[in-house]
Amino acid sequence: MSMVPQRLVWAVGRLAPRPGDRVLEVGCGPGLAAGLICAALTEGRLLAVDRSAIAVGAARRRNAAAVAAGQVTFRLAELAALDPADGPFDRILAVDVNVFWARPPGAEYALLPRLLAPGGELHLCWQPPDAGRIPLILDRVTGRLRDDDWTVQSTAHPEGPFCAVRARRAG
Repeated sequence: MSMVPQRLVWAVGRLAPRPGDRVLEVGCGPGLAAGLICAALTEGRLLAVDRSAIAVGAARRRNAAAVAAGQVTFRLAELAALDPADGPFDRILAVDVNVFWARPPGAEYALLPRLLAPGGELHLCWQPPDAGRIPLILDRVTGRLRDDDWTVQSTAHPEGPFCAVRARRAG
């Protein structure tokens, strides 16, 4: 059994999935956070996507019971390729998905509001290799989201080096 990294425990704690939530995890990797999310869901469901076939296969094996129960679906896909009909989601989580800060906003940012249910929350979290990047990441991400009319809160973990952005569509 793999130990779950502290950044994922912190990120899922911030996500705070409720028992009936529909959750999207972007960049699920080998499915460690998915296990934590599924533990919180009773009637809810998780769609977890990753662009790596190796990661998706590992996630399916690691969470075989939740897959068999229909609680989670792992899909080989990039965020920009998702269909809004896959949602709506109450919560979206992405951990260490650099597309949100490392390049200009694009299809991913445009798709997010179409994937979220009214009142839904977006949670973007990172553990950068250099803690000095945290201010840059938070500044870029919060700026892009605010420009697109999101209500945004950003946080740096006190014991770091983790940072996160929680956002809701304004209005």
